Amino acid sequence: MATFNDINPQLKAYLLKHRLPDIFECIFTALAASKPADPNKFILEKLRDYQDGKHFDLAWDSFVSRKDLPPRRVFKRTFIENFFTLEDLAELRYYFYFQPSEEQKRLAAQAYNDALLKKHFRAWLGFYNRKKEKRRKALEEWRRAVQFHKHKLMVRTFQVWHAWKCERYRSQQVLAAKMRRICLQNAIYTTFRAWQQVTKHASDTNKWFKKYEILNSDDEDEVKDKAVGQDFISKLPHKASNRIFSFLNVLDRLTCSLVCRSWKIMVQDRSLWTQIDLQRIKDQTTDRLVANLAHKFRSFLCNLNLRDCVRVTSSSLRYIGECRNLQELSLSGIKQINADVVNDIGLGCKNLLYLNIAKCHFDDGVLRVLARHYVNIQYLSLAGCTGFSTAGVYYFMVGQGLHKLFHLDISGCSQITHEGMRYIARGCPLLHSLALNKLTMMKDESLYFFTKYCPNLKALHLRHASSLTDTAFMYIADNLPRLKTLCVEGNHNITGASIKMVGRGCPDLVHLFIIDCIQMCDTGLKGFSSTRGLRVVNLGDCIRISDHGVRNIVDGPSGPQIRELNLTNCLRVGDTTLFRIAQRCQSLAYVSFCYSEFVTDAGVELLGNMQALRSLDLSGCAVGDAGLASLGNNPNFRNISLSECNQITDVGIQKMCSRLLLLETLDISYCVNVTDYATKFLAFSCRELVRLNIAGCTQLTDTSVSYISGGCHYLSHLNMSNIANMTDKALRFLRRGCKLLQRLNVTVCPAITYGAIQRVESGGCIVSHSIDVKEMKLGPILPLSQTHKRPMSVGYSIFPIPNHA
Repeated sequence: MATFNDINPQLKAYLLKHRLPDIFECIFTALAASKPADPNKFILEKLRDYQDGKHFDLAWDSFVSRKDLPPRRVFKRTFIENFFTLEDLAELRYYFYFQPSEEQKRLAAQAYNDALLKKHFRAWLGFYNRKKEKRRKALEEWRRAVQFHKHKLMVRTFQVWHAWKCERYRSQQVLAAKMRRICLQNAIYTTFRAWQQVTKHASDTNKWFKKYEILNSDDEDEVKDKAVGQDFISKLPHKASNRIFSFLNVLDRLTCSLVCRSWKIMVQDRSLWTQIDLQRIKDQTTDRLVANLAHKFRSFLCNLNLRDCVRVTSSSLRYIGECRNLQELSLSGIKQINADVVNDIGLGCKNLLYLNIAKCHFDDGVLRVLARHYVNIQYLSLAGCTGFSTAGVYYFMVGQGLHKLFHLDISGCSQITHEGMRYIARGCPLLHSLALNKLTMMKDESLYFFTKYCPNLKALHLRHASSLTDTAFMYIADNLPRLKTLCVEGNHNITGASIKMVGRGCPDLVHLFIIDCIQMCDTGLKGFSSTRGLRVVNLGDCIRISDHGVRNIVDGPSGPQIRELNLTNCLRVGDTTLFRIAQRCQSLAYVSFCYSEFVTDAGVELLGNMQALRSLDLSGCAVGDAGLASLGNNPNFRNISLSECNQITDVGIQKMCSRLLLLETLDISYCVNVTDYATKFLAFSCRELVRLNIAGCTQLTDTSVSYISGGCHYLSHLNMSNIANMTDKALRFLRRGCKLLQRLNVTVCPAITYGAIQRVESGGCIVSHSIDVKEMKLGPILPLSQTHKRPMSVGYSIFPIPNHA
C-alpha cells in the first residue's frame, strides 16, 4: 500500500471514524519530543493507555509528558494529510464529527421560531408604545391648552379688577386729602383764635401790671429802666439743656447747680450722671468729691473714670462698691490700690464688665480677689503693673472669676514667667483680644500657650516683643485662623517667610500692623495676596518693602476695600505704587508716604482723582507745585501734611487751597519757600481750618498771622515755632481773631516776649515757649485773675458725706 489515492472510500471513512490519522500524529509528536531509547515499547505503552481510556480527547500533545511538552505543534496538519494523501480529509472529518442529529435539528428549529416570535412581538410592542405615547402627548397638550385658557381669563379678570381698585383708591385718596385739608384749616383757625385770645389776655394783664407798678412807684424812670431777667436755658427743651450740660466737666456742673433751683434740677438729671469722667479734672479730684459722687448717684452710675487721679486714696474708693449698676471702672494710675479696696468693689458691683487698673502697684492679693469675686468681668487691663508675681497669676486658672474675659492687657508685666503665661492661657479660654506689648523677654513658647488654649483670639498686639522669632508666628498661622487684628512693632527677628505663613493661615485679617521690622520684605506680603477682608494696613519703617511687595496687597481681592494705608519710611516705594493705588483702592481714606524719596508729582497727580481720600501725608517727599495743584481736584480732603517738602512754593499752595474749602488740618512746616503770599490764600480759602503747622517757614512774618487770624476763626491748634520774624504783634492778632485757640507753640521765636505770652494764656490758651522765666529780670509775675480759678469747695455742699460705720 504505497499510496491512498486509489483506496476505497469505505476504507477512508473507516480511518477517519477511528481517528487513526490523529493517533499517528500523537505518536509521531511524542517520539519527536521524548526521543525514547526503545521506540517500540514506547508506542505500545501509549496505545495501551489510549485503549484504557486515559486519552479520551485526542490532541497533538496527548502522548507527550509535561516536562517534554514542546512550545508549539511539531508536525503540521498538512503533513498528516499528505502522508495519507487524503485531500478531502477535512470534508470527511466534518461529515463524521459535525453532522447534526435529529434532536439538534428540532432544537434549532424551535430556537429559530422563538427568535422570530420575539422579534415580531417586540416590533408590535414598540408600535403600541409609540401610539400610546402619542395619545398621552395629545391629552397633555389639551390639558395645557385648557389651563392656559383659564389662566388667561383669570389674568384678564384680575387686570380689570386691579384697574377698578386703583381708580377707587385714587378717588379715596383725593377725598381723604380734601378732608385732611379741611380739618387742618379748621384746626389752624381754632388754634389761631385761641392763641389770639390768650395773647390778648396776656397783653392786657401785662399792661395792667405795668400800669400798677408805675402808679405805685416813686421813680417812674427807674421802673422804666429796670430790666427783666431772662433764663434762656431753662426755656429750652429737656434734651437740649441736657446736651448743653453734658459738655461740662463735673466741677462745672456742680457750680451750675448753685445758680438757681431750675438749673439744679436740670443738672441733677440722671442722664447726665450715668457716666462720670474725672480724668478731665484729675488735679482737682479729691477723696471727698469721689465719695460724694459715688454716694449721690450710686443708683444709676454706669461708667466711672478715675484715670490718673493721683490724689484719690483707698478711703474714697470703698464707696464705689455702693454703685450696684456700675459696669465700667477705670482706676489707672492710682497708687493706693489694695486687696481690700478691690474686694469691696467686687462684692458691691456684681455687674462690672470693664476694669482698668493699669499702672497701679499692687500685690498678689488683688489678683486673688479678682479671681474670687469678679465673675462677669470681660475686660481687664493690668498694663504696667509690676507688683504681682507668677504666684498671683496662678489664680487665673484656679479661681471662679476671670473665666469670661474677652480682653486682657498685660503689657509691660515683664515679671510674668513662662509658667505664668500658661496659667493665664488655661484660665481665660474665651479671650478675643490680647495685648502683650513691651514684653521684651517673652519667648516663643509663651505665645504658643495662648495660641493653643485660646483658639478664639481675634486681636493680638505684640508691640516691642523683640524676643519673638519666626517660630512664634508659625504658631499664630497654625492655630489662630479667626485672627482679625495683628500688631507687631519693633521686632528685628521675624522675616518675610513667617509673615507670609500668617497671611495664609489667617484669611480673616482686617487690621495689619507690621511696624519697624527691618527684616520684613516683599516675600512676606505675598501671603496677603488672597486675603479678602483687609481694611487697615500699616507697614511703617519697613525699609525693605518696595513697589512689588505693596502690589501683592493692592492687586489682591482686598485692594478695593482698604481704608487706611501707611507706608512711612518705606524708601523703595515710588510712583508705581501710587499708580496701582489710584486704579484699585477706590475706598482709600487715609494714606501716608512720609519720606518716600521716589514719590514725585507724577504719582501725586493720580491721588488727586481719588474722591474717597480724606487724609494724605507726603512729608519729606519730592513733591512740587504741579502735585499740589492736582490735589485740588479732590474737594473732600480734610487733612494734608506737606512737611519738609522744599520744592513747594506759593503758587502750589494757592492752586491747592483755592479748591479745598473744607480742609481742617494742614502741615507745611519747614517748607522754606513759602511766604506771606501763600498764607493769604490759605487763610481766606480754607476757613474751616482747625489745626495749622507753619513751624520752620523762615520767610513768614507777622503779616501771615494777621491773614490767619482774619480768616481762620475756628483755629484751635497753631504751631509757628522756629520763625525768627514773629513778634508780639502776631500774638495780638491771634487774641483778636482766633477766639477758639487752645494750644499755641512759639518755641524758638526770639522776638516774642513773655508778656505777650501771658496775655494769650489769660484767654485760656496753652502756650509752649522756650523762655526761661527764672532768668528774666522782670520782677514777680502777677498771677492770673481769680475769676479764672475755680474754688475747690464750689458745688460740694449739695452732696452730703455718707456716714458709714
